[in-house]
Amino acid sequence: MPALSAQAQGSDSINGPTDNDSFMNGSIILIMAAAFFYMSGTMMGTTLIVGYSHTLGASGEFAGIIAGTMNIISLFCRPWAGHLSDRAPLKRFAAIAIALLIAANAGYLCSPNATTLFAARIINGVGFSCLSVCLAAWLTALIPLAHIGKGMGYYGMVNALAMALGPAVGIHMRSALGYRAAFAIACAEMIIALVLVLMVCKGGSRPTQRTPATVTVSALTRAQQQPQSANLRDRIEQTISVRVIPVALVFMLFAIPYCATQSYIVTYAEARNLSVDVSLFFPLYAAALLILRVAMRNLFDRRPFSWFLWACSACMIVALGALTVLGNNGILLIAAIFMAASYGIMSSVSQSDAVRLAGTGHGGRGNATYYIGLDLGMALGPIIGGGLYANVNLAWFYPILMLTIPAAIIVYLLTSHHASKATDCHI
Repeated sequence: MPALSAQAQGSDSINGPTDNDSFMNGSIILIMAAAFFYMSGTMMGTTLIVGYSHTLGASGEFAGIIAGTMNIISLFCRPWAGHLSDRAPLKRFAAIAIALLIAANAGYLCSPNATTLFAARIINGVGFSCLSVCLAAWLTALIPLAHIGKGMGYYGMVNALAMALGPAVGIHMRSALGYRAAFAIACAEMIIALVLVLMVCKGGSRPTQRTPATVTVSALTRAQQQPQSANLRDRIEQTISVRVIPVALVFMLFAIPYCATQSYIVTYAEARNLSVDVSLFFPLYAAALLILRVAMRNLFDRRPFSWFLWACSACMIVALGALTVLGNNGILLIAAIFMAASYGIMSSVSQSDAVRLAGTGHGGRGNATYYIGLDLGMALGPIIGGGLYANVNLAWFYPILMLTIPAAIIVYLLTSHHASKATDCHI
């Protein structure tokens, strides 16, 4: 470990982050554009799937199961997607994953009943898990390590914008033309993503060449000293990156209040008879996030994980506090800005740190572990939000969700001697 830290510090002094974007090239831009279209289409479907299920005859319980199936399937597929992303040709892997997404959205479009919709949702989960990990690993292989924070910050910005704009477009398309027309648009977005991926010149077929020899020597030394624990760790490392788990857990705790808000803000405002236009929340969030990501792009490679954790924690408390006292569009604007400064920024920080902790040549597993945290947050957020909505006074809805933030800090403090030191030495 000292050898690795010394090497990292030496490389930082020679190839440290600069204030330009010279690492950007056509392949990286095409991959990010593909990510925008597939994520936008996916989030469009996620927003509409419950209402569409009801129109096809699904009960309330079955509609909820259909909606949650994608993330459940994705959660179980993530480790294997990460394993394949570190070994398979990434361009081919991405094309296959997008083909699954096209098939899933075509299934939504043509579904005659809720059962076929459920089957299409399963296919969607497999394709979504594989593609999200594959594209992130692909970028990891193309972006120099000295710029990984900035590069993944841009990638996170693209994904976050898609997650904000996709639902807005889907809702308007459904209102104007109906559910099937909206899913036709989502399917077209997946086709565009496939075309963009096929246009990428750098196929990303050489991930195993990027592992430094010092890491291998260190791993062998640990294996000789602690054979049983090392063997267990090696078996786990075949599918996920153990060192990334604390970062994934911290990000999961940030994702829970965001995803609960994504699912329940409209219902929350209606139930409390608030005179606000909640449809503005996600466009305002997207605009704030775009400004913040561009303004902070050079900080992602220069500030430690702990700095972002404390700053983003404070911003999340402000955001949830604003939603607690929500009464007009001005407060809604404050909530959107601080939600972008918390969850939106933390998503980029967590992903870039996951890549650093996993080590070069293992970006697939690092990203897969990060996305497991996201999947858990996306699944638990609506579940916890639904439990709170049904069982507590709505005045306590957001104050209770605030508890996830001290929980995230506790996870960090309990694991910082393992995770943060390894992370901070690369920043």
